[in-house]
Order: sequence, then C-alpha cells, then structure tokens
Amino acid sequence: MPRRRDATRLGGTRAPRTNAHAAARRELSARHPRLARLVKLAHPLERTVPDKRPLSHLVVRTIVGQLVSTAAARSIMKTLIDAHGDINGIVAWAMRTPADAPPAHSLSRAKRRAMANWGFFLAEHGDPRKKWQDLSADELVGEIVALRGLGPWSAHMIAIFGFGHPGIWPEGDAGVVRAAAVVFKGIRKPTVRKLIQGHESHVALCCWALLDKGRLAEF
Repeated sequence: MPRRRDATRLGGTRAPRTNAHAAARRELSARHPRLARLVKLAHPLERTVPDKRPLSHLVVRTIVGQLVSTAAARSIMKTLIDAHGDINGIVAWAMRTPADAPPAHSLSRAKRRAMANWGFFLAEHGDPRKKWQDLSADELVGEIVALRGLGPWSAHMIAIFGFGHPGIWPEGDAGVVRAAAVVFKGIRKPTVRKLIQGHESHVALCCWALLDKGRLAEF
C-alpha cells in the first residue's frame, strides 16, 4: 500500500474562492451527518482539480511518488529536475536510457522504465487527455493501468488530479484508508460507497485535507 499521506500535493492548483467543490460539499452534507462533518472540517480545500498543466507533469510526479514518503519523492524530483531541467527533459532522459541501465538520480530502474514507457506512449498516440476525458471511472483507470509501470494507485491519482474525474475512490491509498477508518467508523464499506457515490474523488480530497490540516482527531 502506498505510504503517501498527502497525495493532494501530487498535483492540482490553488483553489479559487468559488469552484466546483461547493456543489459536492452541499450534496454530501445533505446525505449523512458523517459526511457533513467531514466536509465542514476539510473545507476550504486548498487545491482544486484538474491540473491544467501537461499530463506528463502529473504522471512523472506520480511515478516518483509510488511507495515512497512525500519527503523522499520531493528529494528525488529535485534531483531529477536539477539533472535534466524540466519534466520533458526527465522523460527524454528515461526514453534514451537503456532499460537495463543501473538506477540513477535516486530513481529506481522500474520507475525510470515507467517514465520511458509514458514517453513512448505519447510519441505514438499523443496526449490522451481529450480522448479519455469522458470515460467512466472504470474505463479511465483501465486505460491508465494498461500503461506499463502504472498500477491502480497511480491510476487513481492521475484520474483525480489529471482529469478531475469525480468518481474515483482511491481505497488503496494509505491516507484515505486512515482517514476513512475514522470518518466512517462502524459503517460497512458497501454502505460507504453508496453514500459517496458520484462524489468519490471529493470525499478522498476531504480525507487528505483532514490529514494535511491535522484535523482528523476532531472528527
């Protein structure tokens, strides 16, 4: 299970005063007292989605963040940027590096290969954002995990922050698991999924916000 606690820092932009979060907050608040409490403690959310930058920015940072702490991911990203200039430079380096070359820049061989595979995919198919934008949650996740080196956790992060898909519930994320265990204590998982249906991604953002703001103990 990925050990990232603050997955919202993978991507996203600063939220404006009025945004799409407001509608989700109102609807969730009306569904159940637990959800009302959750959005009250989590809002205002510091980040909104989707991130409008090229998808490569999020994909590279997501790959780096797989199974490492936030501090480690930041350190690795700094090393990569210092060495290759920008995200495109990192992808280009990964693509031209032999697959069996040793790890470099504190990045594992497997993660470098995943970045290379992303670069090769873009070179052949172009940016998939427009093509994938209207897919269902399952379809979008399926397209992403079909790319070698991107598993379910990475797919969920990319679907939320890269596409702003509202129906993504990243139940494999350690932070979401930790917060949800408190927020939905005593409520069966099938019931939770019904309660959050249609706003799964927003609930995940709120769970991360509780942790980032240190407010989980107030629930």
